[in-house]
Amino acid sequence: MIAELLEMSNRRIWPRVNRQVPVSVSQDQGYTLNVSLRGARIVTRQPLQQRFRLRLQLDEVVEVEAERMWEEELGSQNRVAGLRFLPDAQQEAILSAWMKKQAC
Repeated sequence: MIAELLEMSNRRIWPRVNRQVPVSVSQDQGYTLNVSLRGARIVTRQPLQQRFRLRLQLDEVVEVEAERMWEEELGSQNRVAGLRFLPDAQQEAILSAWMKKQAC
């Protein structure tokens, strides 16, 4: 197989911002590795439920309904997960404005 086909950057439809943003899920704290309008990749300590509320600490706190698409263990008791945000026009507007600011 060609290595480029396996890279995540080649499978993405939505542009993303590679930033560490603080997040919280219930009582667990973590951070993003990247954020897009439709989802994020996050690092946390606790396993995630299939669907949950995620708080993103952008310029303002944004709460989104998220769905875990995949999850893997990392070393030192951490986990990384790929999330899909469930559609919400208000949340998308806030994320879009934040993403535009990050591009500057």
